[in-house]
Amino acid sequence: MDMKSTKHQETISKMTLEQKFRFLTGVDSNATYGVPELGIAPMYCHDSPFGPRVPLSRNEYATQAASAFPNSSGNKEAVATAFPTGCALGATWNRSLLKEVGQAIGQEHKAYGVTALLGPAVNIKRHPLCGRNFEYFAEDPFLSGELGAAYVIGAQKNHIAACPKHYIANNQERGRFSVSSEMDERTMREIYLAPFERIVKKAAPWSIMCAYNRINGVYASESSFLLDDVLRKEWGFDGVIISDWGAVKNRAYSLKASIELCMPYQKEAFFQLQQAYAAGEITDEEIDGAVDRLLTLQDRTNESPVEPAIDFKKHHMLAVQAARESITLLKNDGTLPLQAEAVKRILIIGERADQPFIGGDGSSRVQNPAMLTTPLQEIRHILGQDADIDFWGESEINTFDHEVGVLEGKIAEAAKAADAVIIFANQDYSCTSETMDRNDIEIPPYQEHMIRAAHRVNAHVIVVLNTGSAISTYKWSPCAHAILVSWLGGQGMGRAVAETLFGLNNPSGKLAETFPKRLDDVLSLRDYPGDGYKTEYREKLMVGYRHFDTNNIEPEYPFGFGLSYTSFSYSDLEINGRTVSFLLKNTGCCAGAEIAQVYVSAPRCSWLSHPQKELKGFEKVYLRPQEEKRVVIALEKRDFQYWNPMLHDWVSEPGEYHIFVGSSSRTLLLSAPVYIKDEHKITFAASAE
Repeated sequence: MDMKSTKHQETISKMTLEQKFRFLTGVDSNATYGVPELGIAPMYCHDSPFGPRVPLSRNEYATQAASAFPNSSGNKEAVATAFPTGCALGATWNRSLLKEVGQAIGQEHKAYGVTALLGPAVNIKRHPLCGRNFEYFAEDPFLSGELGAAYVIGAQKNHIAACPKHYIANNQERGRFSVSSEMDERTMREIYLAPFERIVKKAAPWSIMCAYNRINGVYASESSFLLDDVLRKEWGFDGVIISDWGAVKNRAYSLKASIELCMPYQKEAFFQLQQAYAAGEITDEEIDGAVDRLLTLQDRTNESPVEPAIDFKKHHMLAVQAARESITLLKNDGTLPLQAEAVKRILIIGERADQPFIGGDGSSRVQNPAMLTTPLQEIRHILGQDADIDFWGESEINTFDHEVGVLEGKIAEAAKAADAVIIFANQDYSCTSETMDRNDIEIPPYQEHMIRAAHRVNAHVIVVLNTGSAISTYKWSPCAHAILVSWLGGQGMGRAVAETLFGLNNPSGKLAETFPKRLDDVLSLRDYPGDGYKTEYREKLMVGYRHFDTNNIEPEYPFGFGLSYTSFSYSDLEINGRTVSFLLKNTGCCAGAEIAQVYVSAPRCSWLSHPQKELKGFEKVYLRPQEEKRVVIALEKRDFQYWNPMLHDWVSEPGEYHIFVGSSSRTLLLSAPVYIKDEHKITFAASAE
């Protein structure tokens, strides 16, 4: 670093070498080292991407906010709005909503004195068993990048640093601290780096978190190629790189790779820097450059004062709206929406109706939500005093506690007398958790049994999946007349679910991950979890729908799928350069939103393999009954390019590409060809013999 070019020259020149090393190694679990005599205050880095997790003692406002909410008693964390998790936010496909949510989460962190908000989590859902998939947006890098960029833009409006994570390839929790994710460069560029690249270039985050794992044998925290060559020099990232907590193995190696902040405090880190400096392995230029970037982060986050208050009621309504837009309707034979005035007696089965899973476990779990709605509570509110609501929780349905034959008779009696049966199904809470992966994608057998037993005597059986990841439904879906996914929808999920069941909310969520019928259909699982040292990404680009669509494997529900209480038509596709436009009409009798999706396929004569098609654009459009709008989606040059490993560059092969428009990766209603000319001085194609 040229010290003459930085405004921090004087401050850095006054710092001792020991102070610089302390500044680069953290001081406790969440804070950086402060040097008060030089005007350097501690900075604070905290989870969660879905609501703050800070101690009550963080500042005076945290204590005051806690005292205002009785549910905070006995909890050591400050009150926070528990927003929907990444799986739910991903299902909204709504950039503007993600900006609002990011801004609200950033504002709450700012009010609690936080410098860097550790999120969003934008890793690719490589396969459905990853325990942390509930935190991630999608299996597709374009969708993940677009939503992640919107979130970052919103969060940083509060002059707090967003910190996209985990850079890169944290796609399994088994062995995450050291397993090597092995992949070729094209796969890395097009799938796993792509969401981070889009976020850096569109949203300019002030920090990024590196992953725990290795990539091709090198720890992410020590990869100069990923952190310096690609992230900084190629993409232009000018912020601070923060290690995941405990990801740094050698502080000197990570400093040379371009990590400014090692978190949390590690006693050995200071001495590793000392020894490396004495041996001439790290330079003053590298040390001062890292210190300078940390001071720049402090400048950026000090530009506005701490917000005086959090409007928890306003944020709660935003959390409710985000939950509404995330709810994804997978099946409906006309049972939904229920008509409240026609429901006199209803049977509700499943513990999650009363104790919903609103978030997953681990560092992103919001421990102390400001408010909480439950589906059971909200259904009671909608139906009123006159309705007979029969609720069966876990103690009533778990076959471990009941003889199956007797239980089946009780279900038959209760379900037969009900106007509708709503069954809340879920996996164990440990299936949505940091540090561990799932073993399967099935709901427990006793829950399947409830669905089948109710179906025998009732023609209106509705299943609500309270899940953070894909679930296999083919064994029991014929016995369900309607299926909707509530995801881990935050503190407003209960209200959103009840409103959707009774038609007060028209579902508009779409799957951001493929729901396979069987695990055997998922190509990437053939190399999971690896041999304990490495996991090979042999599927290469064929992640999620790319694999299912290219290899003509029928999923249970495809990427981008989601039903509505109304219907939509697509027509009049026009292509002007790289701009796609078409007419979208609400052909039904109620207002609703459709997520129109644009996919691009490579030329048939391409000399490198490609997925059958890839998502390159989308827009969420709200329409009144019979309203029609022309939707315009601008594609980019990169949307017609792939990474050529020989040229080490993005390349467009000449030829006829096809643009598809539709409501999911499998329902493509419009298409048109686009011809791209050769832009490189090399020979791409030859006549096939």
